[in-house]
Amino acid sequence: MSLPTAIRSQVDPAAITKVTRLFNNMLGDALSELVQNARRAGASVVDLDVIEADGSPWLLIRDDGTGIADPAIILALGRSGWDDDVARREDPAGMGVFSLAGRHVEIRSCSRATGEGWAIAIEPQDWESGASIAVPSIDHPLGTEIRVRLEDDWTNTLEAAAHGAARYCPIPIRLRGTLLPQQDWLAGAAAITEAGGVRIGLFNDTRSTRTIPRINFHGVTVPCALPSIDEKDRHWSARVDIVDAPDLQLVLPARKEMVENEALDALRKTVRRAIYRHIQTLDSHRLGFAQWAEAAQLNIVLPEARPVLRGWTPATADLNNGQVGAGLVPAEGFVLVDSFEAPLEQCAAFALGRAGRLDGRLADPDETMAGYGWYDALRRITALRFEIERDGEQHVLDGAELPGLESGPVERLDLVLELTGPEAETIQVPAPVAILYDEGACWNFEEATILLASADAVSPDELVELLEASCFCASDDRDADSWETQNDRFLLDAREMAMRLLLGDDAALLERLRAIIAYRAQWFVPEGRQFHAVIGRNAIDIRLEATPAPPVSCPPSQRI
Repeated sequence: MSLPTAIRSQVDPAAITKVTRLFNNMLGDALSELVQNARRAGASVVDLDVIEADGSPWLLIRDDGTGIADPAIILALGRSGWDDDVARREDPAGMGVFSLAGRHVEIRSCSRATGEGWAIAIEPQDWESGASIAVPSIDHPLGTEIRVRLEDDWTNTLEAAAHGAARYCPIPIRLRGTLLPQQDWLAGAAAITEAGGVRIGLFNDTRSTRTIPRINFHGVTVPCALPSIDEKDRHWSARVDIVDAPDLQLVLPARKEMVENEALDALRKTVRRAIYRHIQTLDSHRLGFAQWAEAAQLNIVLPEARPVLRGWTPATADLNNGQVGAGLVPAEGFVLVDSFEAPLEQCAAFALGRAGRLDGRLADPDETMAGYGWYDALRRITALRFEIERDGEQHVLDGAELPGLESGPVERLDLVLELTGPEAETIQVPAPVAILYDEGACWNFEEATILLASADAVSPDELVELLEASCFCASDDRDADSWETQNDRFLLDAREMAMRLLLGDDAALLERLRAIIAYRAQWFVPEGRQFHAVIGRNAIDIRLEATPAPPVSCPPSQRI
C-alpha cells in the first residue's frame, strides 16, 4: 500500500467499547463528577437520596440547575455541551456521566433554555454497545435528576462518599434531606492572598508532603508539589483554592493530579512569592541565607535572619540516647564548635566546665546561615586536642590516632582549643580526664583508655557518665537485647571499671557484688525484714531478721 500524504487526529470508534475502564468505579469519584456538573449548571443545591423502585434500592442525585437541552450529549464521550463561558473557565471534558459507565442509570431533565422535559434509561450494556436509546418526553421540573441502581459496594460507602463530596464543595449538598457540613479549603491559614484566579492560603504546617491534597477544584481536591519554605522554627506550605483559573487543569479522566504546564509553573512561582511576602510582614525570621538571597531576587527585601543559634551539646556515641539538645541562644559573641568525636567532645566539655571557660558561649554551627554578616563574624573552634605528658614523654590525643597509653594518672593533661575567625586565639585549660576510644578500632568499651590528671580528678559517678556518653552505642541487630537492657549492662560494667581505676580492686569488687545483689536479690526481701549474709568461696551464711527500729532521741535535758 502507498503511504498517505497527510494524516490528522481522530478517535477510533472502538474506543467507546472501553469506556467502562476509564473510571475506577468508586462512588466517591462518581459523586464528585456529578456534583461538578450540577455546579457548572448553576444549581443552588444538590440532593442525594436512596429510594426503592422495582424492588431495588436506587441512588438519586437531583439538582435545580439549567438542565440538559440535548440528551444526545449524555453518551457523547468527550463532548460536554457546556456554553463557551463554562468551557473557557473550567475545561470540562464531557466525561462526567461516564463515571457511571457499566451501571443501570436513569436520567430525567428539563432545560431552562427549551422548557422541554425528557427521560432516558441506560442499561449496563448500552454504555459500550452503541444501541439506540429511546428519549420520551415527560413533565419534569427544571434541573436534572439521575438515578443509579445501588449495588452493595456503593451502598456501604454512600455516607462517607457524600460527606467527602460536600466537604469543600462551593454549593450545599443534602443527604436524605440533611445538609452536609462544608468547610473552607483554606480554613486555619495564617494568611490568604488572591492572585491569578486562585486563593492561596499559607500554613505553618510540618505535615506538608507531596501526597497531601494541596489544590481544591471547586470541591475536587488533589495532591500537587507546591513550594514550601523552611525556617528553623517554622515550615511554610500552601493550599490553593481555584476560583477562575482555566489554564490550571486536571489530568483526565481520573482528575487525580495536575497537568504539568506553564500555568502550574507560574502558580508555583506565585506561591513562593506569597510565602516570602508573608514572612516580610512578620517581626523576624530564621531563613537560611540562600532563601534570604532568593527573596531578594524576587524583589522582596527582608532583614537578616534573627541572630540566634542552638547552644552546643557535645556529641554522644549513641544518637538514640534521648539526650535533649541545648535551646536557642543569642549568637552575639558566641563561638561555634566544629564536629569532633564523642570522647573528645565529652571530655572537652567536662574540662571547660571545671575551668569555667567559654561557659554558655558555645554554639552548634548552622551552615545555612553562612553569608549573614553576624554569622560570618563568629569565631569557631576548628581544632581540639588533649596534650599529655607521662614519664617525660609528650603525647597528643586529637582523634587522628590513639597514642597507645595505659589507663591511669599522667603528669600533665591539658585541653587545647584553636579558634579561628576575626580574632584567632589558642585556649589551653587543665583537663581532669581524657578518654581514648575509637569504636571502629576497639572491640568493646573495656578497651577504652582513661587518662586522669590525678587520682581524685573525677568522681566515680562523673566518670561513669563520661564513659556512657563517650562509648555506649546500642546494637541494632535484630537478635540483640533491648536498648534499655544493653544500657543497664554497660552501666554495670562502667561503674566497676570506674571504681577499680579510682578506688582500687576491692572497691570495684564490692561495687560489682552490690549491683548484682540489688538486681537479683533485693526484691526478695520482705517489707520490714532484712538479710544478713556472709559469702565465702565455699560457703554462704544468710540470716533473715527484722529491720531494727530507729533509735528514740531523748530531750536534751535528759541526756547524760
